Amino acid sequence: MGFNNSSVSINTTSFGPACPQVPLSTQLTPDVFSAKGGNRTEFFPVEEFSEDCLTLNVWTPASTNGTKLPVLVWFFGGAFLQGGAHSLYFNPTSWIQRTQGHIVVSANYRVNIFGFPNAPGLADRNLGLLDQRAALEWVRTNIGAFGGDPGRIVAWGESSGAISVDFLHFLLPDDPIVYGSIMESGTALVPAKISLSNDTAQANFPQVAALLGCAPGPSQVDCLRGVPWQDIEALLGANLTIPNFLPIPDERVVFANYTARYAAGEVARVPALIGTNQHELDAVLAHAPGADINDTLANATFLCTAATTSLLREAQGLTTFRYRYDGDFANISPVNFSGAYHAAELPLIFGTAGLFHGASTAYEDAVSVKLQDLWLDFARDPQGGLLGAGWESFEEGGAVLLGDSDVPLKVIAAQDLDGSCSV
Repeated sequence: MGFNNSSVSINTTSFGPACPQVPLSTQLTPDVFSAKGGNRTEFFPVEEFSEDCLTLNVWTPASTNGTKLPVLVWFFGGAFLQGGAHSLYFNPTSWIQRTQGHIVVSANYRVNIFGFPNAPGLADRNLGLLDQRAALEWVRTNIGAFGGDPGRIVAWGESSGAISVDFLHFLLPDDPIVYGSIMESGTALVPAKISLSNDTAQANFPQVAALLGCAPGPSQVDCLRGVPWQDIEALLGANLTIPNFLPIPDERVVFANYTARYAAGEVARVPALIGTNQHELDAVLAHAPGADINDTLANATFLCTAATTSLLREAQGLTTFRYRYDGDFANISPVNFSGAYHAAELPLIFGTAGLFHGASTAYEDAVSVKLQDLWLDFARDPQGGLLGAGWESFEEGGAVLLGDSDVPLKVIAAQDLDGSCSV
């Protein structure tokens, strides 16, 4: 049973398996990812799972010509319950072949009960986040051997991966490892009811252990370590009354009050690129796609928390660049997903949008190239790399729309982006 402290291994010739998790079909309605071409699993890991899952995937150009390259370290999303680095959309090969100017590392980390057990008697409650920190430490130590610059590491995540990236800003703020961060559709201020556990009594883990035959007491964790992970996840998948296992404030790795952490200056002093999508919740809500109720809730969950994060960062003198992604492309849109749904930008950034459900349009390709170039501009110089594209920082009053219907990048005022928020 994988409730041990973090360690990271690497295999540079093939993908490692994803960490144990409840199968997708038990978490989403069966037809959510059925569309034009069949079962849509490209956002989720290929079904190979193992407890030996703390692996990294490293993509480099054919030759760095002796130049140390910026490094983007990717942390997948999945609500802290699912996800993996071996997901078909998350392959940056074509991006790196085109630019020959950067390195991408994707990292697995433990999720669900394995990553966030919150078990009585276990010293660390948030193992998944410690896995991510361990991955960054490995990259800093070893990426030079791959042609990467250990002084130019950017943490990059989407959804719970983005929330994680922000959590890590507060873990060791004087030693963040990264010199910039990219947070797509998530920050540490996303409402706690969807991003954090409230199991302060530490009752959920003993409930699972008891159902699997482990008696209460100090040896309960050791007992559950002896239970096959498949049995644990089968129980979680079949018994929907068991609450989800999520990060929980422990005031060391995860904090209950991030506003207070900002006020105390206990945050990594690195630039950040923060964005949301136009119709975030069309991927997960059953309302009519694009309906006002979806976008109102999405704005409260993602846009307005990003706005508040930006203001808190501004008060600390931290550079922030803000965007909204508006792309709407049929070949990556499952049934009932309209517009720029949650995670819709990722296939374009990775360069995989046209590989599975029809070729990309010429404009879609243009948006993809623009997103890739902007992310690389930020990775090369988080403080000022985006200024050449006309993208002013939030502190200067600027923001951009990406993937709109007419041009890939449209400069707007930050107040126009956040106008619906009371911040």
